Amino acid sequence: MPSYARVKFSIALIFAAAAANTVSAQSLPVWQNGMVLPNGDAGILQMSEKGGFGKAFGVDIKITGLRGDPLVLKALIAGQLDSYIGGPASPLVAASKGGDIKIVGCGWVKQSYVLWGNSSVQTMADLRGKTISVSSPGSAPDIFIRAALRANKIDPADINFVAGGLPADWLKSMANGVVQGSATPDEYATRGKQMGLKVLTTSEKATPLSMQRCYYVRSAMLSDDRLVKFLAAEMAAYQYALTHRDETIKLTRRILNVDDKQPEATASYDSIVARNVIDLSFEPPMDKLRWLRDVLAENGQLDAKWDPEKMIDRGPLTKARALFAAEGKKAAAGAPAALASK
Repeated sequence: MPSYARVKFSIALIFAAAAANTVSAQSLPVWQNGMVLPNGDAGILQMSEKGGFGKAFGVDIKITGLRGDPLVLKALIAGQLDSYIGGPASPLVAASKGGDIKIVGCGWVKQSYVLWGNSSVQTMADLRGKTISVSSPGSAPDIFIRAALRANKIDPADINFVAGGLPADWLKSMANGVVQGSATPDEYATRGKQMGLKVLTTSEKATPLSMQRCYYVRSAMLSDDRLVKFLAAEMAAYQYALTHRDETIKLTRRILNVDDKQPEATASYDSIVARNVIDLSFEPPMDKLRWLRDVLAENGQLDAKWDPEKMIDRGPLTKARALFAAEGKKAAAGAPAALASK
């Protein structure tokens, strides 16, 4: 079964090109948005760029994909990105320690992870003393696994964590016995079960307050009109993607360079829609952010008394909602032609 095709970018070249090209060929201001390399949700995540929604709102969105939330966060803080969308764990830790990072919206309000075990692991308790793979320390899978272990009264200190690779790699490593457990997005459920792996728990069961993605900027960007246009474009793009299944799945497969036999694109889309993962209001869910704060405090990563509300700025979001309400339908009208031209 084919795995996702990945392009190895030179980060330095990407950011050098972005810095040199501050306006698009159409003389629209560029907005450089970063994200972790997408999986089966690529069509939704990149609809604002590929579907022409950014340009419809007067900003040329350019997407940069990097491996792991901590790396994308560093690029944002260094000024190499205008914004980034990703898991809230690393940003919360950074902000709690005085980092210049603000949450301006949270569209993906539910987590979608599966914790797997191989043939040597039949229950959560069997994970004690075993090796689990994650993308990197502090990444979304790492945070989920640790929280799920504690929810099942297992101390993460009793687990050997190893970092590196991508979800398809982790499944293969489990099947081959190199590691005994890992967590992947739920879109890999079909592939994992075909490989003889066992679902131990899910984010819905073990960590129901976990969430997937928010939008982050540096404080200097809060007054930038491009941010308002970018957020409005994201809202319009998500609304279009969630109501145009075939077009979005097709875009996902094109981005990932896979054929229609690969199941993750369809599985991811259907799960996102069925579970209402995306909230088009982009309102930051404070109960979930405070739950995550408590998880991170238990991990020893931040002070339990620190309140995530301190890093929220709703000013750009309020303006973006009004712009989306006024211009969203018009922006969506141009999406079919934009997608056909890619």
